[in-house]
Amino acid sequence: MHNKVGMVSLGCAKNQVDAEVMLGLLRQYGYEIVNNPKSADIILVNTCGFIGPAKEESINAILEQSKYKKAGSCKTLIVTGCLGQRYSDELMKEIPEIDAVVGTGNYTQIIQVLEKIKNGEKNTFLSNLSAPEEELLPRMISTSGSTAYIKIAEGCDNWCSYCIIPKLRGRYRSRSVASIVKEARMLAEQGIRELILVAQDVSRYGEDSGGKYNLVMLLKELCKIEELNWIRLMYCYPDRITKELIDLIAKEEKICSYLDIPIQHINQRILTRMNRISNSMQIRTMLAALKEQIPDIILRTSLIVGFPGESESEFQELMDFVSEGHFQHIGVFPYSREEGTKAADFPDQTDESVKMERRDKLMAVQKRVSKRLRRARVGQICDVLIEGMESQNVYYGRSYGEAPEVDGLVYIYSQSPLKVGDFVKSKIIKAYDYDLLGEVYESGK
Repeated sequence: MHNKVGMVSLGCAKNQVDAEVMLGLLRQYGYEIVNNPKSADIILVNTCGFIGPAKEESINAILEQSKYKKAGSCKTLIVTGCLGQRYSDELMKEIPEIDAVVGTGNYTQIIQVLEKIKNGEKNTFLSNLSAPEEELLPRMISTSGSTAYIKIAEGCDNWCSYCIIPKLRGRYRSRSVASIVKEARMLAEQGIRELILVAQDVSRYGEDSGGKYNLVMLLKELCKIEELNWIRLMYCYPDRITKELIDLIAKEEKICSYLDIPIQHINQRILTRMNRISNSMQIRTMLAALKEQIPDIILRTSLIVGFPGESESEFQELMDFVSEGHFQHIGVFPYSREEGTKAADFPDQTDESVKMERRDKLMAVQKRVSKRLRRARVGQICDVLIEGMESQNVYYGRSYGEAPEVDGLVYIYSQSPLKVGDFVKSKIIKAYDYDLLGEVYESGK
C-alpha cells in the first residue's frame, strides 16, 4: 500500500492550520507522514495565492515536487490551498503531473479525495465556500516548542479593493466558542503554552452569530484554561478594537499586551480607495486609547505602498506617521495588482520601480523607529518563552512582544541550563536592530 505522505505548506498561519488538519486526518486514517519528499508516495503542496510573489513561490514548489514522480517514489501529487482554489483549471492543464486540485473549502475531505484518485479520478474538488466552518478535527501540530495557532474563523467580509481573499476563502464564518475552547484544551494538554488566535479578521469573530458570541466572550473562556500562559491576537482590524477588548487585554495577564493591527495606510483618500472600513482619525484614536490603557503594549502592522494613485505627498504622510513611532514591528508590501480585484482596474497604476523605492524608504524609517523602541525596553523585566539554544549558556526565545516567525527574538544568557518550553523571568540588557539580549532575572538582586 502506497501510504507515505509528504507535505509542503506555504503562506500564512491560517494555511498552516489547514495543513495541520490534513496531516491529522491522514495520520488518523493510517497514512505515514514523512519529511523527505523523495520517499513519499503521496505529496501535498498546500499553496498560497494572495499576491504575485506568493503565487510564484507556490508554482515553483509544485514544479519542484512534481519531479519526484520521476526521481522519487511519488505516485500522487495533490495541490491544495488558495492557488488551487484560484487557478484550478490552469494548474491541471499546465502541470500534467498534478492528480487533483483541492480547494480551500474541501481540505477536510482529503481522505475522500485520495480514495477517488485510487479509483482513477483525476479531478478538481472545489465546493461551496460559504459552508459553515468545520468544528473539531484532528491536527498534527507542525510548530516547534510550546506554541500553536488556532483558527477561530474562516473567510472574509471586508472586500478591500486590493484583496482577493473573499473570493478564495468565502464569506466570514466563525467557529463556535465551545469548539474553539475544546480544541484549545486539547492543545494545552499536549503541552502548548502559547495559543495564537488567527483568522482573516480576528476582531470580527462572532459577528455572524447574531449576537450569541464575540471575541471578548471567547477570550474570557480561553483564559480559564489553566495550562495556557499566553494568548496572542493576530490580524485585528482597527475599527473593531473596542473599549471592552482593550479593557480585557489590560486586565487579563494571559492575553499578551501585543496586537497585530493591519492598517495598510494612513492617508484618508487612499484608505477610501482601498475600501477600508476604518478612517484615519479612527486609527489614531484607537492607537491613543491602546497606549493610554496598556502603556507597555507592543504593536505590529502591515502597510501597502504604491497603491494606484498614491501621490508623493500621500506617501510622505505615511512616512511621517510611521516616524511617530506607534509600531515596533511593520511589514511593508509593494502593492500587487491582482486580477479579479477592484483596484486592478484602477487606471492610475504605480510603476514597479516607484513601489520598490517607496518600500525601501519606509523600511529605512521604520528601522530607526524599531531600534528606538527596542532600546526603550532595556531594563524591562519580562517572561521569555525559551525556544532553543544558540550556543553554550546562550538561549533564544520570545517575550510577549514578539510573535513567532515575523518578529525578532530575545537571546538569554544563563549559566543554569534552560529547557525549551520554559518561561524564564528575564531582564532586557541590550537592544540590537531586530533582537534583544536578556539575562535571567533573580529578584532581590
